[in-house]
Amino acid sequence: MDERLTDELISAWWRLRQLPGFGTVTTNDILNQLGSPHALLRCNPQELRSLGLRDAAIERWQNDQGLSNGLETLLNWRRQRGNGVLMVATKDYPEALANLRDAPTFLYYSGTIQALQRPMIAMVGSRHPTPYGRQWARECAAELAASGMTIVSGLALGIDGEAHEGAVRCGSTIAVMGSGPDQVYPARHLGLAQRICDQGMLLSEFAPGVTPQARHFPSRNRIISGMTLATIVVEADIKSGTMITARLAAEQGRDVFALPGVVSNPLSRGPHQLIREGAALIENANDVLGELGLDIPVRQPDIEQQSLDLASSLLDNNKALPAKPPAPTTSVNIAHKNHSAVEAPELVTCIDYTTTSIDLIAIRANLDMAHLLPELLQLELDGWLQQHPGGYARIK
Repeated sequence: MDERLTDELISAWWRLRQLPGFGTVTTNDILNQLGSPHALLRCNPQELRSLGLRDAAIERWQNDQGLSNGLETLLNWRRQRGNGVLMVATKDYPEALANLRDAPTFLYYSGTIQALQRPMIAMVGSRHPTPYGRQWARECAAELAASGMTIVSGLALGIDGEAHEGAVRCGSTIAVMGSGPDQVYPARHLGLAQRICDQGMLLSEFAPGVTPQARHFPSRNRIISGMTLATIVVEADIKSGTMITARLAAEQGRDVFALPGVVSNPLSRGPHQLIREGAALIENANDVLGELGLDIPVRQPDIEQQSLDLASSLLDNNKALPAKPPAPTTSVNIAHKNHSAVEAPELVTCIDYTTTSIDLIAIRANLDMAHLLPELLQLELDGWLQQHPGGYARIK
Protein backbone atom coordinates (compact mmCIF):
# COMPACT_ATOMS: atom_id res chain seq x y z
CA MET A 1 0.00 0.00 0.00
CA ASP A 2 1.14 3.54 -0.75
CA GLU A 3 1.80 5.28 2.56
CA ARG A 4 1.06 8.90 1.67
CA LEU A 5 -2.34 10.57 1.79
CA THR A 6 -2.25 14.23 0.80
CA ASP A 7 -4.94 16.83 0.20
CA GLU A 8 -4.00 16.79 -3.49
CA LEU A 9 -4.52 13.04 -3.72
CA ILE A 10 -7.82 13.20 -1.86
CA SER A 11 -9.00 15.99 -4.17
CA ALA A 12 -8.15 14.08 -7.35
CA TRP A 13 -10.05 10.95 -6.33
CA TRP A 14 -12.92 12.90 -4.76
CA ARG A 15 -13.49 14.75 -8.02
CA LEU A 16 -13.32 11.51 -9.98
CA ARG A 17 -15.96 9.97 -7.72
CA GLN A 18 -18.31 12.89 -8.42
CA LEU A 19 -18.42 12.17 -12.17
CA PRO A 20 -21.69 10.51 -13.28
CA GLY A 21 -21.32 6.73 -13.35
CA PHE A 22 -18.14 6.68 -11.27
CA GLY A 23 -19.18 4.68 -8.22
CA THR A 24 -16.98 2.54 -5.98
CA VAL A 25 -16.70 -0.39 -8.42
CA THR A 26 -15.74 1.77 -11.39
CA THR A 27 -13.31 3.83 -9.32
CA ASN A 28 -11.65 0.72 -7.88
CA ASP A 29 -11.31 -0.78 -11.36
CA ILE A 30 -9.46 2.39 -12.42
CA LEU A 31 -7.27 2.18 -9.33
CA ASN A 32 -6.38 -1.43 -10.13
CA GLN A 33 -5.39 -0.44 -13.66
CA LEU A 34 -3.20 2.38 -12.34
CA GLY A 35 -1.55 0.20 -9.71
CA SER A 36 -1.18 3.14 -7.33
CA PRO A 37 -3.54 5.96 -6.29
CA HIS A 38 -0.80 8.52 -6.91
CA ALA A 39 -0.58 7.51 -10.56
CA LEU A 40 -3.83 9.40 -11.21
CA LEU A 41 -2.04 12.68 -10.46
CA ARG A 42 0.40 12.01 -13.31
CA CYS A 43 -2.09 10.91 -15.96
CA ASN A 44 -2.30 12.86 -19.23
CA PRO A 45 -5.52 12.92 -21.29
CA GLN A 46 -4.43 9.99 -23.45
CA GLU A 47 -3.77 7.85 -20.38
CA LEU A 48 -7.11 8.85 -18.90
CA ARG A 49 -8.81 7.73 -22.12
CA SER A 50 -7.10 4.37 -21.82
CA LEU A 51 -8.69 4.05 -18.37
CA GLY A 52 -12.14 4.42 -19.91
CA LEU A 53 -12.77 8.16 -19.40
CA ARG A 54 -14.39 9.99 -22.28
CA ASP A 55 -13.23 13.44 -23.37
CA ALA A 56 -16.20 15.18 -21.73
CA ALA A 57 -15.49 13.42 -18.40
CA ILE A 58 -11.79 14.29 -18.62
CA GLU A 59 -12.57 17.95 -19.24
CA ARG A 60 -14.99 18.05 -16.31
CA TRP A 61 -12.55 16.26 -13.98
CA GLN A 62 -9.83 18.79 -14.82
CA ASN A 63 -11.88 22.01 -14.85
CA ASP A 64 -15.37 21.72 -13.33
CA GLN A 65 -15.25 23.37 -9.90
CA GLY A 66 -18.65 21.89 -9.10
CA LEU A 67 -16.98 18.52 -8.64
CA SER A 68 -15.24 19.92 -5.57
CA ASN A 69 -18.50 20.46 -3.69
CA GLY A 70 -18.16 18.83 -0.28
CA LEU A 71 -14.39 18.46 -0.58
CA GLU A 72 -13.63 21.19 1.93
CA THR A 73 -15.78 19.43 4.53
CA LEU A 74 -13.69 16.30 4.05
CA LEU A 75 -10.38 18.15 4.29
CA ASN A 76 -11.49 20.12 7.36
CA TRP A 77 -12.58 16.89 9.06
CA ARG A 78 -9.15 15.30 8.72
CA ARG A 79 -7.48 18.38 10.20
CA GLN A 80 -9.41 18.08 13.46
CA ARG A 81 -7.75 16.27 16.34
CA GLY A 82 -9.03 12.73 16.75
CA ASN A 83 -10.64 12.69 13.31
CA GLY A 84 -9.31 11.38 10.04
CA VAL A 85 -9.91 10.16 6.51
CA LEU A 86 -8.75 6.86 5.05
CA MET A 87 -8.46 6.20 1.34
CA VAL A 88 -8.39 2.81 -0.31
CA ALA A 89 -4.85 1.56 -1.14
CA THR A 90 -3.20 4.03 1.26
CA LYS A 91 -1.85 3.74 4.80
CA ASP A 92 -4.13 2.40 7.57
CA TYR A 93 -7.04 1.51 5.26
CA PRO A 94 -8.26 -1.99 6.32
CA GLU A 95 -6.50 -4.40 3.98
CA ALA A 96 -9.27 -7.00 4.00
CA LEU A 97 -11.79 -4.34 2.98
CA ALA A 98 -9.49 -2.93 0.30
CA ASN A 99 -9.53 -6.31 -1.46
CA LEU A 100 -13.27 -6.02 -2.16
CA ARG A 101 -14.29 -4.75 -5.56
CA ASP A 102 -16.84 -2.39 -3.96
CA ALA A 103 -14.53 -1.13 -1.20
CA PRO A 104 -15.43 2.46 -0.25
CA THR A 105 -13.03 4.97 -1.77
CA PHE A 106 -13.04 7.01 1.42
CA LEU A 107 -13.68 6.17 5.06
CA TYR A 108 -14.18 8.82 7.74
CA TYR A 109 -13.37 8.14 11.36
CA SER A 110 -13.30 9.61 14.82
CA GLY A 111 -11.19 7.90 17.45
CA THR A 112 -7.91 6.02 17.55
CA ILE A 113 -6.32 4.52 14.44
CA GLN A 114 -4.74 1.76 16.56
CA ALA A 115 -8.11 -0.01 16.61
CA LEU A 116 -7.49 -0.95 12.97
CA GLN A 117 -4.12 -2.49 13.74
CA ARG A 118 -5.46 -5.48 15.69
CA PRO A 119 -7.19 -8.61 14.36
CA MET A 120 -10.84 -7.67 13.82
CA ILE A 121 -14.00 -9.73 14.22
CA ALA A 122 -17.62 -8.69 13.70
CA MET A 123 -20.44 -9.42 16.13
CA VAL A 124 -24.02 -8.75 15.04
CA GLY A 125 -27.50 -9.82 16.04
CA SER A 126 -31.07 -8.91 16.88
CA ARG A 127 -32.13 -5.44 17.96
CA HIS A 128 -34.50 -7.12 20.42
CA PRO A 129 -32.44 -9.95 21.91
CA THR A 130 -33.23 -12.06 24.95
CA PRO A 131 -31.40 -11.28 28.20
CA TYR A 132 -29.31 -14.41 27.56
CA GLY A 133 -28.26 -13.10 24.13
CA ARG A 134 -27.37 -9.73 25.59
CA GLN A 135 -25.23 -11.20 28.33
CA TRP A 136 -23.48 -13.69 26.03
CA ALA A 137 -22.64 -10.98 23.48
CA ARG A 138 -21.26 -8.64 26.13
CA GLU A 139 -19.16 -11.30 27.85
CA CYS A 140 -17.79 -12.88 24.67
CA ALA A 141 -16.93 -9.45 23.22
CA ALA A 142 -15.17 -8.58 26.48
CA GLU A 143 -13.09 -11.77 26.39
CA LEU A 144 -12.13 -11.31 22.74
CA ALA A 145 -11.25 -7.64 23.29
CA ALA A 146 -9.22 -8.50 26.39
CA SER A 147 -7.35 -11.04 24.25
CA GLY A 148 -6.27 -8.34 21.79
CA MET A 149 -8.99 -8.39 19.14
CA THR A 150 -11.02 -5.43 17.92
CA ILE A 151 -14.77 -6.03 17.97
CA VAL A 152 -16.62 -4.53 15.01
CA SER A 153 -20.37 -3.92 15.01
CA GLY A 154 -22.98 -1.44 13.84
CA LEU A 155 -23.88 0.61 16.96
CA ALA A 156 -27.53 -0.50 16.70
CA LEU A 157 -29.68 -1.31 19.70
CA GLY A 158 -29.53 -4.86 21.02
CA ILE A 159 -26.62 -7.18 20.25
CA ASP A 160 -24.57 -4.47 18.51
CA GLY A 161 -24.69 -2.26 21.58
CA GLU A 162 -23.86 -5.12 23.93
CA ALA A 163 -20.86 -6.12 21.78
CA HIS A 164 -19.53 -2.57 21.92
CA GLU A 165 -20.21 -2.30 25.66
CA GLY A 166 -18.32 -5.49 26.44
CA ALA A 167 -15.39 -4.65 24.21
CA VAL A 168 -14.94 -1.02 25.22
CA ARG A 169 -14.45 -2.05 28.87
CA CYS A 170 -11.64 -4.46 28.04
CA GLY A 171 -10.05 -3.37 24.75
CA SER A 172 -10.98 -1.80 21.45
CA THR A 173 -14.12 -1.73 19.32
CA ILE A 174 -15.16 -0.12 16.04
CA ALA A 175 -18.68 1.09 15.33
CA VAL A 176 -19.45 1.18 11.61
CA MET A 177 -22.20 3.72 11.02
CA GLY A 178 -24.98 4.30 8.53
CA SER A 179 -24.48 8.06 8.88
CA GLY A 180 -21.59 10.48 9.07
CA PRO A 181 -19.20 9.78 11.97
CA ASP A 182 -20.50 12.89 13.72
CA GLN A 183 -24.15 11.79 13.51
CA VAL A 184 -24.67 9.17 16.23
CA TYR A 185 -27.70 6.93 15.72
CA PRO A 186 -29.58 5.84 17.76
CA ALA A 187 -29.34 8.86 20.06
CA ARG A 188 -29.38 6.73 23.20
CA HIS A 189 -25.94 5.42 22.19
CA LEU A 190 -24.35 8.87 22.26
CA GLY A 191 -22.56 8.14 25.55
CA LEU A 192 -21.42 4.76 24.26
CA ALA A 193 -20.12 6.38 21.08
CA GLN A 194 -18.06 8.83 23.11
CA ARG A 195 -16.49 5.98 25.08
CA ILE A 196 -15.79 4.07 21.87
CA CYS A 197 -13.81 7.05 20.55
CA ASP A 198 -11.53 6.94 23.60
CA GLN A 199 -10.05 3.54 22.71
CA GLY A 200 -11.75 2.57 19.50
CA MET A 201 -13.30 4.23 16.49
CA LEU A 202 -16.49 5.47 14.87
CA LEU A 203 -16.13 4.65 11.17
CA SER A 204 -18.25 5.46 8.12
CA GLU A 205 -18.15 5.75 4.35
CA PHE A 206 -20.60 8.65 4.70
CA ALA A 207 -19.14 12.11 5.10
CA PRO A 208 -19.54 14.19 8.27
CA GLY A 209 -22.97 15.77 8.42
CA VAL A 210 -24.76 12.97 6.54
CA THR A 211 -27.80 11.89 8.54
CA PRO A 212 -28.83 8.22 8.94
CA GLN A 213 -31.09 6.86 6.20
CA ALA A 214 -32.56 3.39 5.75
CA ARG A 215 -30.76 2.85 2.44
CA HIS A 216 -27.39 3.43 4.12
CA PHE A 217 -27.52 0.41 6.40
CA PRO A 218 -27.18 -2.43 3.86
CA SER A 219 -24.16 -0.55 2.51
CA ARG A 220 -22.79 -0.26 6.05
CA ASN A 221 -23.23 -4.01 6.58
CA ARG A 222 -20.83 -4.90 3.76
CA ILE A 223 -18.14 -2.87 5.55
CA ILE A 224 -18.75 -4.64 8.88
CA SER A 225 -18.32 -8.05 7.25
CA GLY A 226 -15.70 -7.00 4.72
CA MET A 227 -13.15 -5.50 7.11
CA THR A 228 -13.16 -8.43 9.56
CA LEU A 229 -11.82 -11.98 9.71
CA ALA A 230 -15.22 -13.43 10.55
CA THR A 231 -18.76 -12.50 11.57
CA ILE A 232 -20.39 -13.85 14.75
CA VAL A 233 -24.20 -14.02 14.68
CA VAL A 234 -25.96 -13.85 18.06
CA GLU A 235 -29.76 -14.28 17.86
CA ALA A 236 -31.44 -13.30 14.61
CA ASP A 237 -34.68 -13.83 12.80
CA ILE A 238 -34.52 -15.57 9.44
CA LYS A 239 -35.46 -12.35 7.64
CA SER A 240 -33.26 -9.68 9.19
CA GLY A 241 -30.39 -7.32 8.50
CA THR A 242 -28.20 -9.60 10.60
CA MET A 243 -28.75 -12.49 8.20
CA ILE A 244 -27.95 -10.20 5.28
CA THR A 245 -24.64 -9.31 6.96
CA ALA A 246 -23.87 -13.00 7.49
CA ARG A 247 -24.54 -13.82 3.84
CA LEU A 248 -22.42 -10.87 2.73
CA ALA A 249 -19.59 -12.23 4.86
CA ALA A 250 -19.87 -15.62 3.17
CA GLU A 251 -19.92 -14.01 -0.29
CA GLN A 252 -16.83 -12.01 0.64
CA GLY A 253 -15.01 -15.19 1.60
CA ARG A 254 -15.12 -14.51 5.34
CA ASP A 255 -15.91 -17.06 8.04
CA VAL A 256 -19.36 -17.04 9.65
CA PHE A 257 -19.86 -18.22 13.24
CA ALA A 258 -23.24 -18.72 14.89
CA LEU A 259 -24.32 -19.09 18.50
CA PRO A 260 -26.93 -21.87 18.85
CA GLY A 261 -29.96 -21.22 21.01
CA VAL A 262 -33.05 -22.80 22.50
CA VAL A 263 -35.22 -24.17 19.67
CA SER A 264 -38.35 -22.51 21.06
CA ASN A 265 -36.72 -19.09 20.78
CA PRO A 266 -37.70 -17.50 17.42
CA LEU A 267 -34.37 -15.68 17.41
CA SER A 268 -32.55 -19.02 17.27
CA ARG A 269 -33.86 -19.65 13.77
CA GLY A 270 -31.33 -17.43 12.04
CA PRO A 271 -28.21 -18.89 13.71
CA HIS A 272 -29.53 -22.45 13.31
CA GLN A 273 -30.14 -21.86 9.60
CA LEU A 274 -26.59 -20.54 9.21
CA ILE A 275 -25.21 -23.60 11.00
CA ARG A 276 -27.15 -25.87 8.63
CA GLU A 277 -25.59 -23.93 5.75
CA GLY A 278 -22.07 -24.48 7.06
CA ALA A 279 -21.44 -21.74 9.62
CA ALA A 280 -19.25 -22.83 12.53
CA LEU A 281 -21.13 -23.49 15.76
CA ILE A 282 -19.46 -21.55 18.56
CA GLU A 283 -20.21 -21.40 22.29
CA ASN A 284 -17.52 -19.11 23.67
CA ALA A 285 -14.48 -16.97 22.88
CA ASN A 286 -12.20 -20.00 22.89
CA ASP A 287 -14.25 -21.51 20.07
CA VAL A 288 -13.97 -18.29 18.08
CA LEU A 289 -10.20 -18.08 18.34
CA GLY A 290 -9.89 -21.79 17.64
CA GLU A 291 -11.97 -21.56 14.46
CA LEU A 292 -9.84 -18.64 13.29
CA GLY A 293 -6.65 -20.58 13.97
CA LEU A 294 -5.27 -17.63 15.94
CA ASP A 295 -2.58 -18.39 18.49
CA ILE A 296 -4.00 -15.91 20.99
CA PRO A 297 -4.67 -16.95 24.58
CA VAL A 298 -8.13 -16.01 25.81
CA ARG A 299 -7.80 -13.52 28.61
CA GLN A 300 -10.62 -13.64 31.11
CA PRO A 301 -11.96 -10.20 32.00
CA ASP A 302 -13.85 -9.70 35.24
CA ILE A 303 -16.92 -11.60 34.08
CA GLU A 304 -18.62 -11.19 37.45
CA GLN A 305 -18.26 -7.45 37.14
CA GLN A 306 -19.51 -7.61 33.54
CA SER A 307 -22.62 -9.45 34.75
CA LEU A 308 -23.17 -6.89 37.51
CA ASP A 309 -22.78 -4.11 34.94
CA LEU A 310 -25.39 -5.79 32.75
CA ALA A 311 -27.84 -6.17 35.65
CA SER A 312 -27.18 -2.57 36.67
CA SER A 313 -27.77 -1.39 33.12
CA LEU A 314 -31.07 -3.27 32.92
CA LEU A 315 -32.05 -1.87 36.32
CA ASP A 316 -31.15 1.68 35.29
CA ASN A 317 -33.29 1.36 32.19
CA ASN A 318 -36.28 0.47 34.35
CA LYS A 319 -35.82 2.97 37.20
CA ALA A 320 -38.56 5.18 35.85
CA LEU A 321 -41.12 2.37 36.23
CA PRO A 322 -43.38 2.33 39.29
CA ALA A 323 -43.23 -0.66 41.64
CA LYS A 324 -46.19 -2.25 39.83
CA PRO A 325 -45.96 -1.27 36.15
CA PRO A 326 -49.01 -0.46 34.06
CA ALA A 327 -49.99 -2.55 31.07
CA PRO A 328 -46.91 -3.00 28.89
CA THR A 329 -46.29 -0.62 26.01
CA THR A 330 -43.53 -2.68 24.42
CA SER A 331 -44.07 -6.08 22.93
CA VAL A 332 -42.47 -8.90 21.04
CA ASN A 333 -44.19 -10.61 18.14
CA ILE A 334 -44.40 -14.38 18.54
CA ALA A 335 -45.17 -16.46 15.44
CA HIS A 336 -47.64 -19.30 16.17
CA LYS A 337 -48.68 -22.23 14.02
CA ASN A 338 -51.66 -20.31 12.74
CA HIS A 339 -49.25 -17.51 11.76
CA SER A 340 -51.06 -14.94 13.92
CA ALA A 341 -49.02 -12.44 15.97
CA VAL A 342 -49.50 -12.33 19.74
CA GLU A 343 -47.96 -9.67 21.91
CA ALA A 344 -45.71 -10.97 24.65
CA PRO A 345 -46.24 -9.20 27.99
CA GLU A 346 -43.27 -7.07 28.94
CA LEU A 347 -42.39 -9.23 31.93
CA VAL A 348 -41.98 -12.23 29.60
CA THR A 349 -39.15 -10.43 27.78
CA CYS A 350 -37.19 -10.39 31.05
CA ILE A 351 -37.10 -14.19 31.16
CA ASP A 352 -34.80 -16.49 29.17
CA TYR A 353 -35.79 -19.62 27.29
CA THR A 354 -33.63 -21.45 29.82
CA THR A 355 -34.31 -21.42 33.57
CA THR A 356 -34.01 -17.90 34.95
CA SER A 357 -33.83 -17.34 38.69
CA ILE A 358 -36.61 -15.34 40.33
CA ASP A 359 -34.03 -12.95 41.82
CA LEU A 360 -32.64 -12.16 38.35
CA ILE A 361 -36.15 -11.69 36.95
CA ALA A 362 -36.89 -9.24 39.78
CA ILE A 363 -33.75 -7.23 38.94
CA ARG A 364 -34.52 -7.15 35.23
CA ALA A 365 -38.17 -6.18 35.73
CA ASN A 366 -37.54 -3.82 38.68
CA LEU A 367 -40.34 -5.48 40.66
CA ASP A 368 -40.52 -6.46 44.31
CA MET A 369 -41.44 -10.06 45.13
CA ALA A 370 -44.92 -9.12 46.35
CA HIS A 371 -45.82 -7.95 42.85
CA LEU A 372 -43.58 -10.30 40.87
CA LEU A 373 -44.75 -13.71 42.13
CA PRO A 374 -48.48 -13.24 41.34
CA GLU A 375 -47.59 -12.02 37.84
CA LEU A 376 -45.32 -15.01 37.24
CA LEU A 377 -48.11 -17.33 38.31
CA GLN A 378 -50.56 -15.66 35.96
CA LEU A 379 -48.12 -15.85 33.04
CA GLU A 380 -47.61 -19.54 33.78
CA LEU A 381 -51.38 -20.09 33.72
CA ASP A 382 -51.59 -18.16 30.46
CA GLY A 383 -49.04 -20.46 28.87
CA TRP A 384 -46.11 -18.04 28.56
CA LEU A 385 -43.84 -19.61 31.19
CA GLN A 386 -43.00 -22.92 32.77
CA GLN A 387 -41.76 -23.24 36.33
CA HIS A 388 -38.57 -25.21 36.92
CA PRO A 389 -36.45 -25.89 40.02
CA GLY A 390 -34.65 -22.59 40.59
CA GLY A 391 -36.90 -20.31 38.54
CA TYR A 392 -38.95 -19.93 35.37
CA ALA A 393 -38.31 -20.48 31.65
CA ARG A 394 -40.06 -18.78 28.76
CA ILE A 395 -41.80 -21.24 26.42
CA LYS A 396 -43.10 -18.95 23.64
